[in-house]
Amino acid sequence: MANRSKTINKQVLIVGGGVAGASLAIRLAKKGFEVLVVEKDKFPRHKLCGEFVSPECLPHFESLGVLNSMKEIEGDSIRETRFFSEQGNSIGVPSDWFYNGTQGALGISRSEMDFRLLQRARACGAEVLEESRVVGVKIQDEQIGGVSVKNNLGKTTLIKAKLCVDATGRARVLGKCVEKEKNVKTRKSTIKHVAFKSHFKHVKLQKGICEIYFFRGGYGGLNFVEKGAANHCFLIDSSVVREFKGDADLILKNVVFQNSRAFNALKDAEREFDWLAVSVEKFGRQPICDVRNLVAVGDAEAFIDPFTGSGMLMALESSEILANVLLDNQGSFEKEDIRILKGDYEYIHRKTTARRLRVCSILRNLAFSPRLASGIISAAKLSDSLLRRFASTTRPVRNI
Repeated sequence: MANRSKTINKQVLIVGGGVAGASLAIRLAKKGFEVLVVEKDKFPRHKLCGEFVSPECLPHFESLGVLNSMKEIEGDSIRETRFFSEQGNSIGVPSDWFYNGTQGALGISRSEMDFRLLQRARACGAEVLEESRVVGVKIQDEQIGGVSVKNNLGKTTLIKAKLCVDATGRARVLGKCVEKEKNVKTRKSTIKHVAFKSHFKHVKLQKGICEIYFFRGGYGGLNFVEKGAANHCFLIDSSVVREFKGDADLILKNVVFQNSRAFNALKDAEREFDWLAVSVEKFGRQPICDVRNLVAVGDAEAFIDPFTGSGMLMALESSEILANVLLDNQGSFEKEDIRILKGDYEYIHRKTTARRLRVCSILRNLAFSPRLASGIISAAKLSDSLLRRFASTTRPVRNI
């Protein structure tokens, strides 16, 4: 018997159930909005990420009602982030320099964190469709009139929503579907960098420390998460990846291990699962689709360099900004109100994140050069106040 398609009507459709999507669903569902989350995976699942939750995220977790749940994961309480040049010179940035930093940062897996956020979204009243992919959109009167979703059994559902939110990260799944439907010509993307991640056991790393390593063509981070595992995630130039035919183990041994501290920390370590890998085409603000009822949150809106330690904060901030804009507009979904809402959200988001993204675009060039990174580390060691100012440009810092 053939599967019959059905139609679901909601006020808000969120595509992507990660940090940005799930936190937005929680905020809106708590206020009585009709919310549907579409997620391609079945949670819990591993996701490529530095798995460093900066101190500023903890007040967000508290307002979302998940702070205790996150602490129950029993990840590492990170008191300092230490940056290492290839030669082993280092500087440390204490977590208590940052807002709410006396609580420390958290090292927890995305597998557990995302799972608990999505559970909370369900508990707040959001409907969640897992193992479901967006396969097309319908454009009507310069807005999304319907989104077609297919689940793992091949059943297709048409979702109609007043507001559609792309929370699919750098993949921009919903945005790209709109561009395809509108025949928008886009330049073929060039893969500039590739990120790799796995968990390791038997690493030589002090608890409470996140270490960042600089090496040829990239940088990587190492910190403990739950159950004694340590997450190692590194970002590297695509030319280096091609040099080693995409073999992450070879890149680790021949490039990452050129950093003396990375070698000492990981030389005897054992991987707990196969490497995850994703390509990175673009940093900074992502393209905006010119349809009135589509907005983006998290990395789909703007992707900040991982070494800043504020990627998850950006995701949580964007969901909070959008939820507040919706509430300020009293949840009106009339066409002109949606246009204003979208404009307000994008303006506030740009104003909130512009400095961080601008500074990171400069720092990126330094981070991918071991010699320049080493010079910065040496210079920063000469002045504690200079280092604090440097840190303040990458994410919000409490008054010192």
